[in-house]
Amino acid sequence: MEYPKISIVMPVYNEEDKIESCLHSIRNQNYPQKNIEIVLVDDDSSDRTLEIAKKFNVKVVRNGKRDYDIGKSLGIKNASNEYIMFLDADNILPSINWFKKMIEPFQNDLNVIGAQPIWFTYNKKDPLVDRYATLFGITDPTTIYFKKRDRLMLIEKEWNLVKDYEDLGHSFLVTFDSDNLPTIGSVGFTIKKEHLLKTTYDPTFSHLDCMIDLVKQGYNSFAMVKLDVIHLHAGTVKSFIDKLKRNMKIYIRDYKKRRYTWKVSPFRFIFGTLAMLTFVVPFYHSVKGYLKIKDNAWFLHPYVCFRVAWMYVLLTLNWKINSLFKG
Repeated sequence: MEYPKISIVMPVYNEEDKIESCLHSIRNQNYPQKNIEIVLVDDDSSDRTLEIAKKFNVKVVRNGKRDYDIGKSLGIKNASNEYIMFLDADNILPSINWFKKMIEPFQNDLNVIGAQPIWFTYNKKDPLVDRYATLFGITDPTTIYFKKRDRLMLIEKEWNLVKDYEDLGHSFLVTFDSDNLPTIGSVGFTIKKEHLLKTTYDPTFSHLDCMIDLVKQGYNSFAMVKLDVIHLHAGTVKSFIDKLKRNMKIYIRDYKKRRYTWKVSPFRFIFGTLAMLTFVVPFYHSVKGYLKIKDNAWFLHPYVCFRVAWMYVLLTLNWKINSLFKG
């Protein structure tokens, strides 16, 4: 079998504690290493990130803008290969055949635009908040109640996030449109470079905006691959919520430039917000999960939902009030 060439785009900044495990899992793949290019976009790290990374035959590109999305854009422009895969330093590939399985959908169906693993890897020894995020298959609990999840809970084995899909055995072939497109495009997401170049990825690459660019052009078939990927989410609840707060502030800052919007009905918006704030529905989901996988991390969900929803409400109100005064 001929294995296609893949460029991995990885923006980094002070990742000395994580980068070695990530890069080792890539270089340990049962895949022709000459067909794997790692484009490391460094944002002027002040620790040993580059020293460690250079042991793994990486192409280093300097960013210096302290902007993650600019880093990904630079990575795309410096990628040489047919396929581009997005990984971060806190991602680790859990098996040596991971690359082969991620590429398989493209080889079996020429209409596949992109592919993404559908689970996070579960480890009972991980920190509480990391196990929580893995069990629910999220990086933001809002995606559950606004119907924008792009991954499955650990207890889910069948694709249930949109109706238009086909089970291909190794993956679910899903057709998205501009209304139901979830937050797809990161943590192992793989795409043909020729399609990515059809998006507005320069000077910044927002995976949500670029995915909506493709869907609106009719490139809407994605393989949700039956694979898991290790994601070292945050370590602490505070770090988890702080990361979401930072992302929300960036979203507000760049709102007028955004092409992807969270299209939800008024009912879904009200129900989702109230569900997160009132504890009852999140607690039900926690119990439902716990009955299948006995882990107390499920019960972090009501607390995280409340904190995140309230934070988003306050940030949004502050944004709207400031907009009124600015005219």
